[in-house]
Amino acid sequence: MTNRTGYVDPAYLDAAARLAEDGKRLSYERMRLSPGERALDVGCGPGTDTLHLAQVVGRAGRVVGVDRDPDMIAEANRRAQAAGLDDVLEHRVADATSLPFADGSFDGVRSERLFLHVDEPERVLAEMVRVTRVGGSVVVMDTDWGTRSVDSPEVDLERRFARVLAEECLANGYSGRRLFGMARRAGLVDVRVDPVPLVVTDYDFFSLLSRMEVAVDAALRTGALTAAELARLDEGWRAMDAAGAFFALTTMVMVTGRKPPPSHPASAPDASPVRHRDLHADAGDETAVEAAEPEGIRLPMRDR
Repeated sequence: MTNRTGYVDPAYLDAAARLAEDGKRLSYERMRLSPGERALDVGCGPGTDTLHLAQVVGRAGRVVGVDRDPDMIAEANRRAQAAGLDDVLEHRVADATSLPFADGSFDGVRSERLFLHVDEPERVLAEMVRVTRVGGSVVVMDTDWGTRSVDSPEVDLERRFARVLAEECLANGYSGRRLFGMARRAGLVDVRVDPVPLVVTDYDFFSLLSRMEVAVDAALRTGALTAAELARLDEGWRAMDAAGAFFALTTMVMVTGRKPPPSHPASAPDASPVRHRDLHADAGDETAVEAAEPEGIRLPMRDR
């Protein structure tokens, strides 16, 4: 696996988790877990999500988190013990492209912001599907760094810098937009899509989340921007931040699908109602729209 931005510590992941909190809650709902069931989090980091999933499945259930980083696993186990959930939670070092579990071991499997960093995302998804039971849910959420947009008077420079972040600093910077097609090719059914907007209005926080020092180095190395152009961007953003006007928007994409039985025919998509899930609505509050879209696609309603 590849992580072009280098090591990310638990503090960074905790900060990112706070920003993606609404999306995380929705991902737990999309797993459709019940008490007593088994869940897997692939790329679990320091256990941010496994702790929440343990509360969903309860003492009769089981939650497993895997990560390639031994330090992350050690931190996840420490947090599980501190929360008194180490009898429900298990964290282990594992390769996402070769998960150490039997077929159909879990009722629900998720990953978040993992496919951005791996060389073989389709292989990882195939493994996630393999270890999910028939009828179980697979949830993948990833950032599409191509949607990153930052208010700036230097529009051309901002667009060029955005491409550096997406194309030079990550293995799969456009991962979010590719998840739907990957899910369909992996054979999942009832595939739905939930966009998760991430808004940042603090420049220092944005710089942390964007790994700004790595992006600047990449921009200079590739010749995408000069040092003078990067300085202009930075000065403009700092001025906007000082005036309380800094604004950045990036969209995460969440794709959920269900594992069909082996005999499920490969057929063309059917028409089905569009469903919209407002991240800020009460759980289960969905509105059906009469318009039809291909089976599995769940798009937001257009403003009326």
